[in-house]
Amino acid sequence: MVKSYEVNYLTADRVDFTRRGDTLSLTVTEENDVRVQYPRVVLRSCFPVSDQSAYLSIRDANAEKQPEIGIIADWTELDDKDREAVAAELNLYYLVPKITRIESIKEELGFLYWEVETDKGPQEFVMRNNITRSTREVSPGHWLIIDVNDARHEIERFSALDARSQKLLARFLSM
Repeated sequence: MVKSYEVNYLTADRVDFTRRGDTLSLTVTEENDVRVQYPRVVLRSCFPVSDQSAYLSIRDANAEKQPEIGIIADWTELDDKDREAVAAELNLYYLVPKITRIESIKEELGFLYWEVETDKGPQEFVMRNNITRSTREVSPGHWLIIDVNDARHEIERFSALDARSQKLLARFLSM
């Protein structure tokens, strides 16, 4: 029995994920060979921006507070079927468009209105003009932009943007 303050690490040989429609379920084989089934689970990456493959928290979606079932240290080491099921689930939850070009940023009444090109196509969003609350530098040159709806947009490499986009970004983010 795992105590609430202990981490229960799950290994690839102890888990079996099944995806039916939009529902992900899990069967865990305990150390005593007892199989415990969870008909609906949710996955949360402990490091969703800096390392999406490391430390994946698996939670019981059928329980009100979604208690943690366990953590997988590196889900990319799962077998093909399980890895595909996990990847599909994570893609649904962690859809973060990557900004490839900034068309414009306009400032009005404490808000920034962005028009950008992303890997998912053109997008527009509004961000509060509060750098400390609306942006995160994940690593040097790697930025996370958070809009008024808490949706995230990512700039993977500042240096990969064209000169005009870099100039706009530097101006509004005080880089």
